[in-house]
Amino acid sequence: MKNFYTLLFAFLLAFSTSNVLAQTGPCSLSGVSNYIDFTSSSTIMMHVSVNGISQYTFGWNDGTPVGSSSQKPFYSGWCVTVTDIITGCDTTICESCIPTGGVGMCTMIYDPVCGCDGNIYSNDCIAMNNGIFTYTSAIGPNGGLLPCTSVSPSWDCNPGQGCYDPGTGSGAYTSLAACQSNCSITPSWDCDPVQGCYDPGTGQGAYITYNACDTACSIVNPSWDCINGTCIDPLTGQGTYTNYNACVSACVTPTWDCVNGACIDPGTGQGAFTTYNACNANCIASTWDCVNNSCFDPGTGQGAFTIYNACVTACVAPSWDCNPIQGCYDPGTGQGLYASLSACNIACAANAINEEILELLIYPNPTKNTLTIDGDYTSATIYDVFGKVVLTTNFQNTIDVVALINGVYFIHINTNNTITVKKITIAK
Repeated sequence: MKNFYTLLFAFLLAFSTSNVLAQTGPCSLSGVSNYIDFTSSSTIMMHVSVNGISQYTFGWNDGTPVGSSSQKPFYSGWCVTVTDIITGCDTTICESCIPTGGVGMCTMIYDPVCGCDGNIYSNDCIAMNNGIFTYTSAIGPNGGLLPCTSVSPSWDCNPGQGCYDPGTGSGAYTSLAACQSNCSITPSWDCDPVQGCYDPGTGQGAYITYNACDTACSIVNPSWDCINGTCIDPLTGQGTYTNYNACVSACVTPTWDCVNGACIDPGTGQGAFTTYNACNANCIASTWDCVNNSCFDPGTGQGAFTIYNACVTACVAPSWDCNPIQGCYDPGTGQGLYASLSACNIACAANAINEEILELLIYPNPTKNTLTIDGDYTSATIYDVFGKVVLTTNFQNTIDVVALINGVYFIHINTNNTITVKKITIAK
């Protein structure tokens, strides 16, 4: 007898457990209702509510993604599928076009409308107080009164949103129950790091049970990546940003600048080109030409130098040195003694003529304030490196050069109708 009661207890326990499991499967959600507010603002709003303490997702048949919004501006032929994200139970409610007989404060202006129930109402306010929010004007193009015809409710099945009334009377099902029985979608769940597990209403969620989703979803910490100017959670926990606001602050729409012949996104959203292709089509590699001793980019990609520093090295101001045999030449370093060719020619010609003239002793060199010339001469003229006369004097042994600034000068000394040129340096 003891064994019998033991077996009976085990059977009852198993039966009880199977009932609990059955209750967690797909089921119909009750207590769903919709309130339409047309008095508090210019926009008619729908408010869906559920008698319960769980959390829900709301899938509207206007094509918006399934989410958590329980409010929506009114639109004709609306339907909404409400899903309990804990149990997976759901139901769909739609515009019914059934008058409620309600009354309210309305003006008495006669502007008749035909309601979707086929009845005529004196104006739209009276229609809405009767729960009829889809209506058309009952005034014909010639000012006459149009007959109103009713559209019988019917339903179509949207696999992503559930059953809805298209408002044409031509839906595939004549009753909501018939539609729901043929439009059942196996509950499934996806993980949203912000709102947790939810049923997308498509039967294509990543997890077939809520518990499996909840287990996986609690492991992955939310993170975000910036993709094409939008912050997206990759659902891997490996996103670049662990804080959504940090991602938004750093995430800018990609733009491009042309830098040295390559298109680069400056990361500021302020690049000159909004698409990479546009940048690439207009991006010309920088090159440089040397014009008037300055390097510049001609903007054609055909400059003589592909590297700016190479241009700067080669692009130096002309200068000249004097070679008694070959005359004036530009050493190409910018460091020649003469800044102009004419100044070089004057000095160089004098040097060439007077290599064999009588000796003159000029000292000290370098000098600070005075210059002594030992020897017979008639006059002396001092030129700067630019060929400009800075001092002229007749014969005297000591010449005052205190007014000259530091630098290199050339003194031309006249002796017996010949000119002797010597280089002197003023160093104070």
